[in-house]
Amino acid sequence: MNLFKKFALAMIVLSVFACTDLDELFENPNGVDPSRADAVSLYNSVQLNFRNVANSQTMYRFTAGLARMSAEIGGFTYVSSHGPTEFDGFWNDVYADLFPDIEAFIALAEPVGLNAEAASAKIMKAYTLMLLVDLFGDVPNTEAGQGANPDNQILNPTADSGADVYAAAIALLDEASTQLDGSTGFGSAAFDNFYGGSAASWKTLANTLKIRAAVTTRLVGGAGGAGTINAMVTGGDIIDTNVENFEFQYGNNRANPDNRHPFYGNGYENNDGQYQANWYMWLLAESKGFPDPRARYYFYRQETDILGVVADNPNVFDCLFTMTPDADFIPPHYEAVSPDMPYCLGSYDQGYFGRDHYMGSGIPPDGPFRTIYGLYPGGGQFDDGISNGDAQNGGTDGAQGAGIAPIWQSSFTHFNLAEAALTMGTAGDAGALLATAIEMSQSRVRAFESLVDGAEQIASAPPVDVFVGDTYPADSLFTNYVTFVMDEYNAAGSDEARLGIVAREYLIALYGNGIEGYNLYRRTCLPADIQPAIDPNPGAFIRSALYPSVHVNLNQNITQKNSFTDPVYWDTNDASCNY
Repeated sequence: MNLFKKFALAMIVLSVFACTDLDELFENPNGVDPSRADAVSLYNSVQLNFRNVANSQTMYRFTAGLARMSAEIGGFTYVSSHGPTEFDGFWNDVYADLFPDIEAFIALAEPVGLNAEAASAKIMKAYTLMLLVDLFGDVPNTEAGQGANPDNQILNPTADSGADVYAAAIALLDEASTQLDGSTGFGSAAFDNFYGGSAASWKTLANTLKIRAAVTTRLVGGAGGAGTINAMVTGGDIIDTNVENFEFQYGNNRANPDNRHPFYGNGYENNDGQYQANWYMWLLAESKGFPDPRARYYFYRQETDILGVVADNPNVFDCLFTMTPDADFIPPHYEAVSPDMPYCLGSYDQGYFGRDHYMGSGIPPDGPFRTIYGLYPGGGQFDDGISNGDAQNGGTDGAQGAGIAPIWQSSFTHFNLAEAALTMGTAGDAGALLATAIEMSQSRVRAFESLVDGAEQIASAPPVDVFVGDTYPADSLFTNYVTFVMDEYNAAGSDEARLGIVAREYLIALYGNGIEGYNLYRRTCLPADIQPAIDPNPGAFIRSALYPSVHVNLNQNITQKNSFTDPVYWDTNDASCNY
């Protein structure tokens, strides 16, 4: 539905209400009047468009790649790998679909008392506004969407400052919170993929997003700072348990429509899977001297004996500096960052195989051997280390795509509060918050076990229990991991060192959410010792995305940025911390 149709629909509905007694609309208690039905239908569109934005795979590849959570393979330099056309579709999703849908929905919903639904739409818009600033910096807001306004038509909206857009987002959160107070929840006809129609849950999300805003902008003292965080924590109504998580739930339907997680089609159909980041897999599998038990949920190894593959078929590999993986070789500029830096494989001992950062050379015939997305969060296979093999089985493996978009989870809240306690002086024990954050992450990941235990189908075989007895995953693996990290944290000699541990563990917990990882790195320059680009001279780190070409080319009031190195308003770090 284009903007003009949405505006016309809203005007027609509002004109009807202007001359109609609202009591007449509810004469049949068993019926749903047409305007409410239209609003419910439009709300479904709002949720789907918001999902397309919040879990955009274009955004994920961009942000997760820069945060080293996903492999960057578009080129050898930052500039060659990204360009102004990259976010054209994303920009249209926001400004041509999501925002007009939200405004049209609010115009339909509020006059007929769908206040909780309208408030939730405002919260989704607030989150998206912050997302736009985090990606691009200054973006249109106050003049956006005015093309169909007959009184003040604006076809070339100017950009608001990033700080003003963040302030507008906070104002929307406050407005939505007030609207949710006293609400009994959604009407029975409305479907809420996120919170099942709970007004209280949406209010909890609004409060939590204020914490997100305060931590994200802490370098410039924005979004209320420590005072906002302390007030939200004292109020007690924040996302601090996994039942309150803000996630989009995908289904397992393969066609008409395909409602599976995007990760699933990328590896479990008839196409080679996306390369995983070698450094990120090494971070989980080997960096501590023992594996993070979440690695088996995050990644699925189609081949566990990669070194055996090297011996039998060396042409499968392209390591740039060496023909095949070599555990005794490390590029000098890698070693300058850390003598433990992985090269060419995510793990020599365990066989995690992806690509190094900005390894942009041609693709060898390695599709059957790549490590691909696992059970969490994309609904793929759990890696039991026994039944590993080719995952291209027509979408029948694992949880069949019934994953989630982890937009905001309770672990994220605790990691943010730990960072705030260390850097902003907010209330709370940063160490205790860190331990709780890791435990929350582990718990959420392990909850995916129920999706495959007895449900995995391979061709016509009977259901397969991928958890072999009680040998894996054992509870002790998870508790021992927390103990190790906390011993490390307590032995750290400074708040900066402790913040580095918090940042590293937060990055691990963020798998599936790239924007928070990208924000974390720009905000803290941590975790330290991340893998540099495989080319020793990749150019300057990308501090923000270029404006989409569809925006620059069609808007006379917008000019393209000078370069990728332009930081967003809250990123005041020295450029030397980025590489």
